[in-house]
Amino acid sequence: MTRQKSTHELVKDIQQAGGCSHPIRLRGEFVNVATGEVNERPLLVACKDRRALLCPSCSYLYKADAWIVVSTGLIGGKGVPASISDHPRLFLTLTAPSFGTVHMRKSDGSCQPGPLRFCQHGRSRACSRRHDDADAEIGSPLCDFCYHYADAVLWNAESSRLWNRTFEQIRRRLAIALGVRFQELSQHVRLNYLKVAEFQRRGLAHFHVVLRLDGPGEPFSPPPPELTTERLVSIIGSVVKDFSVSSHRGTMSWGRQFHLADASTLNRDDLRIAAYVAKYATKSADGSLDFVRRFNSRSEILKVNAPEHLRQLAVVAWDLAQDPSLVSLNTRGHAHAFGFRGQLITKSRHYSTRFQDLRDARAEHMKKPHSDDPVEGSFSYDGRGYDDPRTATIAEFLHQLALEARTSATAETPVADGDE
Repeated sequence: MTRQKSTHELVKDIQQAGGCSHPIRLRGEFVNVATGEVNERPLLVACKDRRALLCPSCSYLYKADAWIVVSTGLIGGKGVPASISDHPRLFLTLTAPSFGTVHMRKSDGSCQPGPLRFCQHGRSRACSRRHDDADAEIGSPLCDFCYHYADAVLWNAESSRLWNRTFEQIRRRLAIALGVRFQELSQHVRLNYLKVAEFQRRGLAHFHVVLRLDGPGEPFSPPPPELTTERLVSIIGSVVKDFSVSSHRGTMSWGRQFHLADASTLNRDDLRIAAYVAKYATKSADGSLDFVRRFNSRSEILKVNAPEHLRQLAVVAWDLAQDPSLVSLNTRGHAHAFGFRGQLITKSRHYSTRFQDLRDARAEHMKKPHSDDPVEGSFSYDGRGYDDPRTATIAEFLHQLALEARTSATAETPVADGDE
């Protein structure tokens, strides 16, 4: 019979895994280079999963890194000069088009009021109800048969390509505005961006994008004075409004609703933008455990305890893989994300610091100097999670305590004279 570990031993395991709830177990040999002594023992490594539902501790760290990556591109830091805060900076939100009328909650609380009309399936085209914000029906279609599920999934699958082509078109318009060839644009101006994907209640991806205009040559140099924020707003707005690309089923474009704000004139809202964008870094497709991981079978999707609309999107994504012309989209492998294949966060090379730079700096900081003999090791994968099921619960409890202590310490910090 296996001996049950003491609480002290469980806490030591949690500390070795960096507070992770579901660490990766490795097994291997530690070799003392000086003496040749071999010691075989397991090693716990943090999972580094960005999703809070799977690992609160690792996702908290990822969210903090995401905030740094976004904010340094707005106000400087981590090798980015503070002078970039004087560059034209915009905050753009792009949405998906409509694939059918869905339940919604407008600012006055109403849904879809209007004259009583019926679709060809006998369903009402109006909804006079006032939905609560937590109502699971928000985002679901008024008529399942009228809703274009396949088109919605394919839009998700190709939305990242639509953004790439849109960004290219914006740069082409910039070249025209400067009167230079597109191939020579980088010799006159650089447009850097950071993009974060989020899923709406209707299961469609939309993007929050931070854009910054820089000059040529050295990274973060000032842009040419003739390219003002107002001119950049006009160029981007005209492109987003009319741009479309060919797809597997016709053309695809952005939704009619998009928001473009001048981040250069916001009063310290640049940090709020960073917090707003970073918070989506730890979410799953619908904010629940149902669509956190990839599905292994169609029947697995049908058993998910989720709103029927989201389950149907996942089923359609799974089934579309049977079409030979859509094999390259791999919608089956991304059914848990309703067909969306893109990265959660993408950015241009010179927007700001990189996630890898932050991880490398953290690893260097965590190295503890010691006088022991040097040790090397070789390891192999041994599984996921702790060997004692109680440990994950304790890890999450300790993480929550640490957050509360940090919040309490921040609230109790006295304000220095002149800082009020």
